[in-house]
Amino acid sequence: MVKDGSGGGASPRPDSNAWVDFKGQKRRNRTHRSTTDPEARLYTKSSGQAALPCHSMHVLMENRHGIGVDIKVGKADGHAERKCCLKMLDRVKRKLGIEPATLGADKGYDTEDFLLALEARGIDPHIACKSRKEIDVPREDDEGAWARWFNQQAATDRAFKISQRKRRLDEEIFGWLKCFGGLRRVRVVGRWKIQQLADIGLATLNLVRMSRLLA
Repeated sequence: MVKDGSGGGASPRPDSNAWVDFKGQKRRNRTHRSTTDPEARLYTKSSGQAALPCHSMHVLMENRHGIGVDIKVGKADGHAERKCCLKMLDRVKRKLGIEPATLGADKGYDTEDFLLALEARGIDPHIACKSRKEIDVPREDDEGAWARWFNQQAATDRAFKISQRKRRLDEEIFGWLKCFGGLRRVRVVGRWKIQQLADIGLATLNLVRMSRLLA
């Protein structure tokens, strides 16, 4: 139900959302949009939690010492993690000359298109499989299914297990950025401004870690 403001109350500002009673309805990006940060999207990691306007943040890390190589703030739509990962891989190759041989990631990256994109870049995927069950041998012409099949076959390799164990170091990066980098609740509007804060925070953390490694 939308109120027309004829009850004597103050009329809404022209740039504000109209008053709407959403009780009993699910929050959706079509109906709930932040007027101060339109680039934010409703997102939640758990179905039991309320969705809040968010941005997504992704880190590309080398797995020997946990140094952050690149960081990117993207759209919180459930697909940004894979898109941002490929963009970061291309950027570090172009700007830093880094060409990783392997890539470890969680189950959210276990999709056919992402695995094929890694194969095209000459990167061996060490991606956690969505299912523990053995994937059936695919058809000969199904390249995406073959990519998932080969990834699951490699799950017992020592290098694969090391990548999966090391990838958890990125949680320390996120934890530091939230606790000390001011990114738990950002105080700026706009994805490009948040990107600047993320760049500064990751650079600061890298300096701290490198000073300890050199010591």
